[in-house]
Amino acid sequence: MQVAEKRAGNKVVFILLFTVIIFLFLSFQNIEAAVGKIGLVNLAEVISGHPYTQNINQLSSNLREELQKRQEELNAQGKGLDETGLKKLEDKFNKEWNPIKEKILAEIKSYQAARYSDIIEAIKAVGDKGKYDLIINSEIKVPAGNDILNYPIALYGGEDITQDVIAEIVTKLEEEQKEKDKTQ
Repeated sequence: MQVAEKRAGNKVVFILLFTVIIFLFLSFQNIEAAVGKIGLVNLAEVISGHPYTQNINQLSSNLREELQKRQEELNAQGKGLDETGLKKLEDKFNKEWNPIKEKILAEIKSYQAARYSDIIEAIKAVGDKGKYDLIINSEIKVPAGNDILNYPIALYGGEDITQDVIAEIVTKLEEEQKEKDKTQ
């Protein structure tokens, strides 16, 4: 009687173990299928490769140069003035400078928004063409003291589509320029 119970118990354990093994096998098959196709994009490279980045950098440089020029002018005109005179002169310069600064900052923001939009559209287009299930940024900038280091997010796997995204952006902007040229 005990032998029969022991055999029945072994059969139950064997069946449970077999079921667990089959379940695990099928689970790993589903995980493999669920991962799909992954694309990696180096956003820093895409941003620096976007044509509007040159415009943004140039406008930022113009802003700094103009501010430095105005500061030198303010210092030169302010020599020998008392505190009240300096305050009036500073207010005058700020009144002249603020509209110029706001105009340049608005241009920079406009270029940044257009660049961001172009990048997102290009990533979506490349993702659709390549039938990617997931596209992630391949690196992240991490401050380390006085330096900024690029650390990889994806250590293994995935397909680098950075150049495809840059090419998509360039193509889109060239097409837009051709359309503008036709209408002029």
